[in-house]
Amino acid sequence: MAKLFGDFIDENLREEAKTFAKKTKSEMHFNLDLSGGLNDLEWLDIIEEVCPYIDNVVRHPKLTLIREELTVKTEKSKKVNVASVKDLARHTNYITKVDKKTDEVQPEKILDIRNEETYNIYENRFLFTLIDNLNRFMLKKEDLLKNLEMKNHKMLEYVGNSKTSREKVHIEVKVTSEELPKNENDPSLDDDVNSILFRVRRIREYLTSWEKSEMIKTLAKLHVPPVLAPLKRTNIIIKNPNFQMAVKLWNFFQTYGIDEEEPSKNVIDTDGDEKLISFLDRAFLFDYLMLDSVAKKKKEEKEKLCKVVILMLSEEIERTLRYLNDNGFDLTKEELLSNIVKEIKYEKGTRLVGTDDVKKKFKSVMDEYLERTQENLE
Repeated sequence: MAKLFGDFIDENLREEAKTFAKKTKSEMHFNLDLSGGLNDLEWLDIIEEVCPYIDNVVRHPKLTLIREELTVKTEKSKKVNVASVKDLARHTNYITKVDKKTDEVQPEKILDIRNEETYNIYENRFLFTLIDNLNRFMLKKEDLLKNLEMKNHKMLEYVGNSKTSREKVHIEVKVTSEELPKNENDPSLDDDVNSILFRVRRIREYLTSWEKSEMIKTLAKLHVPPVLAPLKRTNIIIKNPNFQMAVKLWNFFQTYGIDEEEPSKNVIDTDGDEKLISFLDRAFLFDYLMLDSVAKKKKEEKEKLCKVVILMLSEEIERTLRYLNDNGFDLTKEELLSNIVKEIKYEKGTRLVGTDDVKKKFKSVMDEYLERTQENLE
């Protein structure tokens, strides 16, 4: 009777591997840094979209009529009306002289009522604050683009310790990768950068024109306080299409963070989780078994390596099933092996390939699986 696959497994080796895995203590650290300014242009798209709407409001600003009542010296009064006379009747102390013949009253002071237009309303202060935020944001982005450095850097560090019945084992691994440098004369990169700089200059032109507008200059002279979140939902802000788009930029700044060095999504810095570390622990075990298999005699080394490969292959099938099932692939061992058999058939599915081809195909399937699991670390 032919031996089953499990009959070839060395039980002593299996127990040693279990002990090793049980006593493994390890840590990992993974860092991904993507920067340079060309990776994420959401900010530029949103600002470009909103600028024309802000421009509409700045060019045709909202004004409000305010009524000021001031008690001034009579010679400085600009307009006297019925309200001024009534106020004088209540404040007779303002009167300095009364002509007894004509009953003419000569007051020293009088109530001066003025109606003036002003830009100092909440909606305009909101735009004033938003434009100031946009200006600070663009200054930061312009500075980053002047010192543009494309970077795609990844680093994985792993430290592990374990024991067998006869040895203490230690491993330290550091894997780094960096994007290959682009040709300085790469026309596609130059085109991308120039396109971004052109778009940024257009936004800067908007900002310059707004700073020269009557509304912005007036509010700047008044030193109006900035509008703070949460934003008041006035009728104009809610219903006016121009203000609706301005609110879109306001909300983006609230989420993005004007003063952040880089968008957080461009950096990943983690100590991993149980699943990621388990992959590295498994690689640690495999590395040790390879190390332990090295022998002076090639025949002895070959026999040890065969035992290791059989053990690892057997356990990887079980691990593969658990991993796939945990991630939504509902497969049984029979289904997995059936799929492997189908993959290694060819010529209309009627003839199985030779032994060497089976090995190659099985290796290809396992390589594909290992490649997928590697994606969890990227």
